[in-house]
Amino acid sequence: MRSTPRRAPIGERPSPATRLRGLRTGLAACLALAGALAVLAQPVLAHAVPAQPVLAQPATGAAAAPLPASSASMPDPGAYLNGNQFVAFSTGSGLRESTASIAAGPWSAPADKLGSLPPWTTSRGIWAPDIEHVTNGWVVYFSAVLHQPSGSPQYASGARCVGVATSASPTGPFVAAAKPLVCLPGYGAADDMSADPGNRVPDEGAIDASPSFVTVDGERRLYLLYKTQGLPATIRMVRLSVTDGQTVLGDSHQLVWSTKGGDGTYTFADTVEGPSLVQHGDYYVLFAAKGNYGLCGYSTVWYKSQHIWSWDNTPTSLLTSANTGLCGPGGADVTGSQVAGQDRIFLHGWVCGSGTTPCTGAAGQPDPGANPNARRVMYAAVLTWAADGYTPVVGEYLSP
Repeated sequence: MRSTPRRAPIGERPSPATRLRGLRTGLAACLALAGALAVLAQPVLAHAVPAQPVLAQPATGAAAAPLPASSASMPDPGAYLNGNQFVAFSTGSGLRESTASIAAGPWSAPADKLGSLPPWTTSRGIWAPDIEHVTNGWVVYFSAVLHQPSGSPQYASGARCVGVATSASPTGPFVAAAKPLVCLPGYGAADDMSADPGNRVPDEGAIDASPSFVTVDGERRLYLLYKTQGLPATIRMVRLSVTDGQTVLGDSHQLVWSTKGGDGTYTFADTVEGPSLVQHGDYYVLFAAKGNYGLCGYSTVWYKSQHIWSWDNTPTSLLTSANTGLCGPGGADVTGSQVAGQDRIFLHGWVCGSGTTPCTGAAGQPDPGANPNARRVMYAAVLTWAADGYTPVVGEYLSP
């Protein structure tokens, strides 16, 4: 969802952990000098091995799992750094928004920032809202269940459409547009996904809308990515006006899609969703979630391309339960940071009970998605890039 130019042009504001490290500097320097003298007395056994990028914090048990930046229920976080303030929207009842001065938090409790619902939906169950700043102000993209008026076209049960809501402030209140932006044909959407359907399943809706500014041929452009429902799932993209963030410029097209499992069929375990597009140097990097969001096996993958419309449909794994200690690390979103040379990646994971211990997904226990005592909390981590210019490197996890 995020393009690296969204980094705020302000100085570093260290987290409490960073300040604590500063207090330890003097002691650490003394210990380091003593250690260096001891090393000089020993024979050199081998050449030093260059440090390698760490793709994720290794899991060595529940105690090693990162702490969340927010322990509130915040699935599918959509984050944005606006000057000295982070804002993050999340799935839930209404257009839920939280704020924080640094990515580590503390984060405010999620609050609904949407007034009346648009006429095309009757449910406040809003999924994966995400925010962008355009010339005319602030736009939030979200998905909601499609209401079927009498005489309207038939659609798949539970089909959703992508809507927009606008405000003069990133913290709202937001006013929803009367018509959906992305929807099935027959509902007045600017993008009805019909011109170039690709692998999209007919009569299925759209979710997980994610905006991103990138530069193409020297021109700053705004694109909206989203997932089409059904199997196979697809990730599509459409270009939008940078002025209002709602006017569609051309047709939407498929970028990547879920592949068949080992048994030769499409399953929910192989679905792809939750796109987030980042431009880094000469490369476009597409983050996405893979699998069943209700299980600990839900994970984060990434794709790379040097052409905005042409992608290899072979993802690379990034965040899993095995290499993070988290349950279902997905829903990732990338934005800038207050530290030069770094971005921030936000994601969710399942915790069970009232604390912040990740669910285990162990045999005999209910799946997290079916467990009434489980919720998805938001994690934040440092994101940098390897020397090749496109490999994402997830470093320290940040918490209050």
